[in-house]
Amino acid sequence: MTQADTSNSDPAPGRSRAAERPLTLAVLISGTGRTLENLLRVIAAGELAARVAVVVSSVPNVRGLEIAAAAGLPHLVVRRRDAPSEDAYSAAIYAALAPFRPDLILLGGFLRKLVVPPALAGRILNIHPALLPESGAAGKGFFGERVHAAVLASGATESGATVHVVDNDYDTGPVVLRATVPVLSGDTPATLGARVFAAECALYPEAIRRHVAAHPELHGATTSPWEHA
Repeated sequence: MTQADTSNSDPAPGRSRAAERPLTLAVLISGTGRTLENLLRVIAAGELAARVAVVVSSVPNVRGLEIAAAAGLPHLVVRRRDAPSEDAYSAAIYAALAPFRPDLILLGGFLRKLVVPPALAGRILNIHPALLPESGAAGKGFFGERVHAAVLASGATESGATVHVVDNDYDTGPVVLRATVPVLSGDTPATLGARVFAAECALYPEAIRRHVAAHPELHGATTSPWEHA
């Protein structure tokens, strides 16, 4: 992994790890839910002190919702076409999340743009299946195998994944952590994508840990940001 946030992982002065409650997470999806599935596995293994409180999908009848249901998690669908604008859609997402008061919102293959209110700045993370910013395989319309096809077309010798803070544009927020993988001779978008996803499985949990360690105000705040979102 390539570390982009160099803060150490010690808890803030006066706070012990034992006294910390698990992070409360909301996961946003649009498809198969592989990232959700991985997060649930890591949490169950005791490798991430967190709990997924709610799952929201932008698309109905996707596998990710089945994963949430099987895990007994609250889950719902908020469709973009039901909102007249990006602002209205984002507000609908946050309204759905507010009762659960998550510390962090995690995008896991979520394919809709969010408008980030000041109260939630720094509290939304995304994982992108390429190296940001240099890959050039980012922005609106770059998801799934489209990303890996663009990396292969560029002639790059390495690819990877990037966890970044979500801002008000596509894939442009501050980088938290990256992982690199080689591009091999004969790679297809599918084979490169499989290698990148394997790296993502370790990258996202580690990025969450480091982001919260660097920003302890995100965890256990006395005043919930949801009062102002």
